[in-house]
Amino acid sequence: MYFYNTGYGNPVSGAIGFPWVNATFNALMGPQNNMSNATNEQDLYVSFTHRELPPTVLVALGLFNNSEFSGANNVNATMPMDTINHRRAWKSSNILQFLTNVAIEKMECDSLGFEKGTYYRVLVNDSSQGLSGCRDGPGETCSGNDVTRWLGVRAEVAGDYNTVCRVDYGNGTDILSIY
Repeated sequence: MYFYNTGYGNPVSGAIGFPWVNATFNALMGPQNNMSNATNEQDLYVSFTHRELPPTVLVALGLFNNSEFSGANNVNATMPMDTINHRRAWKSSNILQFLTNVAIEKMECDSLGFEKGTYYRVLVNDSSQGLSGCRDGPGETCSGNDVTRWLGVRAEVAGDYNTVCRVDYGNGTDILSIY
């Protein structure tokens, strides 16, 4: 149900989830505005949603993509409707348990073999997930230098919300300001 309703099987899922992904990364990458601590950085941004948004966010992030390494990029061929693909990456029982947590962490790291800098990682239900095309940091994190390029690639893959979802009114937007 989730694969074809709000996952990779629905062509608008990435376009629905990407505004949240973009807003969250941009909030973390932008200037911080909490003056309550010595470093002038906000420690936590929180957003809540209904159970239908997390699968679209996972699609926008490119996570749990059955066809990522196949080269065919045909997600529907990996999830047939008449048989079970037991080796699939997209398993709603793992992704959408009773509650789903999608967290994006910003870390300042100085790790052996990596440059000192800012790195980002995504956690789904407390499990670290490497971002396809952006794993240049410690523990497959995404460096601050590469995350902007990666967001541009994901925006192209997800598509423009107004176009993909065929918005037919004049004031549609792809901008989400939730923080």
